[in-house]
Amino acid sequence: MPSKPVTTVLFDFAWTLFARDPNRWVGSAAALVGREVAVGEAQRIAADFAELLRTTATDPAHIARDLDPQVWDRAILAVLQQIRGVDLPFARALHETHAEALEPYADTSSTLAALSARDIRLGVVSNVGWDIRKCFARHGLDRYIDAFILSYEVGFVKPDVRIWRTALDALAAQPDRTLMVGDHPSGDGGSVTAGVPALVLPMVSSPAQLRGFDHVLTLAGI
Repeated sequence: MPSKPVTTVLFDFAWTLFARDPNRWVGSAAALVGREVAVGEAQRIAADFAELLRTTATDPAHIARDLDPQVWDRAILAVLQQIRGVDLPFARALHETHAEALEPYADTSSTLAALSARDIRLGVVSNVGWDIRKCFARHGLDRYIDAFILSYEVGFVKPDVRIWRTALDALAAQPDRTLMVGDHPSGDGGSVTAGVPALVLPMVSSPAQLRGFDHVLTLAGI
C-alpha cells in the first residue's frame, strides 16, 4: 500500500463503483422483446455477463472492443449471445438498456464525497468503449471526479502501463501517493507496473450492497 499519504485515488468503473441491478436490467430488456423472465434468471444472466466480460478483459482478441465504440457494440452483442437463453433480439435489448441499469454501490457516493472533502484527487480508469460520464452525471457523482481516463479515448487498455501513466499525468499525481481500486486482479492490479499500489476488492453482486470502500478510506487516512 502507499508508503506516503495518499493524495490521489483511481477507481475502476464497472463492478467497482457501479453495477447493474439484475432485475431492473434484465426485466426492462425482456419487456422490450415481450419475453418472460424465469425466477432467478435475471441474476444468472447478469452474473454470466459479468464473468464473460471479466474473463475476456485482457484477452488480445477482445482488446479492440475497448478502443473503438463501434467494435464495442458488436463485441458486447456477441458476448451477450454467449449467455444461455439470450438470442439476438434479447441481446440487442440488453445492450440498449445496460447504461440506464447501472447504479452506484451503496457506499460509492459517501466514499467519493469523503475523499473529495479531504482534497484527495479522484480519477476513473476504465476499459470501456462508451462514455460512462453520463452514469456519474445521472447520479450527481461527476462533481467528485477530477479526470476520466477511458481506454477508447486515450488509446490504451489496462493493464498497459501507458494507461496508468496517462492517469498520473492527468491528475498530476505521484505513483507512491496514489491508490488504484478495482475488482480485476490482472487488469486493475496492473497499476503496480507504474508504481501505483492496487486494492483489488472481491466481487459484490448487487449495487444495493456495500462495496467495501471502508478499506479505501482507511488507506487514505480517513
